[in-house]
Amino acid sequence: MDKRPKVSVIIPIYNVESYLSRCLESVVNQTLLDIEIIGVNDGTKDNSVQIIREYMALDHRISLVEKENGGLASARNAGLKVASGEIVLFLDSDDYLAENACERIYEEYLNHGADIIVFGSTPFPEIPEPDEWVVWKLNCHDIFYPEFETDVLFKEPCGLPFAWNRAFAGDFLVKNHLKFPEDVLFGEDIVFLFEATPQANSIQFIEDKLHFYQCFRQGSLMFRYNGEIEKKMRQHIRNMGIITAYWYKRGWIAKWGKDYFEWFISFIVPDLIQYEGENRDKLARAALKIMNRYGVNEWKKKAKFEFREKYRRLIRMAKVK
Repeated sequence: MDKRPKVSVIIPIYNVESYLSRCLESVVNQTLLDIEIIGVNDGTKDNSVQIIREYMALDHRISLVEKENGGLASARNAGLKVASGEIVLFLDSDDYLAENACERIYEEYLNHGADIIVFGSTPFPEIPEPDEWVVWKLNCHDIFYPEFETDVLFKEPCGLPFAWNRAFAGDFLVKNHLKFPEDVLFGEDIVFLFEATPQANSIQFIEDKLHFYQCFRQGSLMFRYNGEIEKKMRQHIRNMGIITAYWYKRGWIAKWGKDYFEWFISFIVPDLIQYEGENRDKLARAALKIMNRYGVNEWKKKAKFEFREKYRRLIRMAKVK
């Protein structure tokens, strides 16, 4: 039986010829040699495949999965099907890793055996200046959770919303049949994390900045959605419906409903307040419908005052009696 590589790095590839070499260079030059590098051609239309094939000719650790275009979630899932590493990383092809990333992550895995290891990231470029929220979200501190607590998702800055600043034990992903939601066009990371994280036996946060995040790239999916506010908000609310239904089915609303209520409100209401489109009332009603259907609203009396006030604001925006 072949020995498992210590780390699998899954890299979706779609029209990234300008960035792919930088990404691949960061992975093939890792200080930890015992890794596998899985490129997933998601129907790219540029020269990205030629670039990765040139690297494959020089490094036997690189393999390429070919598939029709299906989006980021689909590409990551295709990589997961063939990944065999003890640890799995998802690396976007316009980002790159610190030279010691895999070694540091595997070292931490040996120390604690956590199902999920979350690490810091450095956003770039410096111009335009990265959003303060993004910078805050990518700064971790050292803390170990021997079991899941809601603080992992709702209190830790690095707890949400990205999948690429964490590593997952391969056996954990397989055992729990965890995959990215392929019918989610935007925000698939947050859906995945809400499904995966509560199932983890333990979670480790480390302050080391092991990843570099290209936070601005014209033409990226995030760039396009940020320019279409209502479309982005509709997808957010749809994602909240998927997450809430999953949590309800698993019994997690009954267990952690107060914290989930507060997060739900803090995630949806501020954006709705800023949005001045004609469909704001419809979006607010859609959010309320999710809360009512799965009993999230029943936790409002136990929530802190500021969240109860935001909930009342949501009701007013929805224009319901």
